[in-house]
Amino acid sequence: MAGAVIWYGPSDLTTVRSCFTPEDAATPEALMLGTAPAAAPERASAASPLTHVHSGAPPFLLVHGDEDTMVDCSHSQSLASALEKAGSRVELWTVQGADHGWHGLPDDQVEGLFTSSLAFARRLVA
Repeated sequence: MAGAVIWYGPSDLTTVRSCFTPEDAATPEALMLGTAPAAAPERASAASPLTHVHSGAPPFLLVHGDEDTMVDCSHSQSLASALEKAGSRVELWTVQGADHGWHGLPDDQVEGLFTSSLAFARRLVA
């Protein structure tokens, strides 16, 4: 079975969220698109996972730090909500005190996130 494990990923390149603004040409998202997302709304929408949510989506595990300063946790919350509304299986784990890249977490907690994420993926193929 197909599925997805996504750690702290952006889900919407079209909407202002925390420190992200679609008009900023210096973001990693702008580098991916070749221009500020607002300057290429069709590309920004096509690159946004939120745009592609559908009822036949595979199971998702979304894991995001609640103190992420690069990709606001609302990205995972919005994607989880949209997947739930579409009737897809989704788990959202919000990690207390974690910044992007799991900065701020002790190594054993990061290892636990990796192990639990791997267990989710293994359940899909069992």
